[in-house]
Amino acid sequence: MSPDSEERFYGWLRESALPVLMAGEFPPSDPRIHKVVETGGEKPGPEHGLSMALHVEFPTEEAAHEWHDTRLPQALADFNRKFGPYAAFFITMLEVSRL
Repeated sequence: MSPDSEERFYGWLRESALPVLMAGEFPPSDPRIHKVVETGGEKPGPEHGLSMALHVEFPTEEAAHEWHDTRLPQALADFNRKFGPYAAFFITMLEVSRL
């Protein structure tokens, strides 16, 4: 998204998105935001845009799919209304392996 949207994004996330995303029968846990501050050994310039990632954890893969189907559409529709067309999103499911 546009670099000048960062504070507005944090406000939207706290006030609008998290109440929707963290609700439900099997809500995710441990919400965190990750912000890209360096890529390829260099700090991205303003032309790169602002890259942020919301990280949440689920007890099962099935709970993640349920969240994806029931909670995420409402939040992403609101995200697009507030930040589009200068913002994009994608979803990645990762599995944690303990060492």
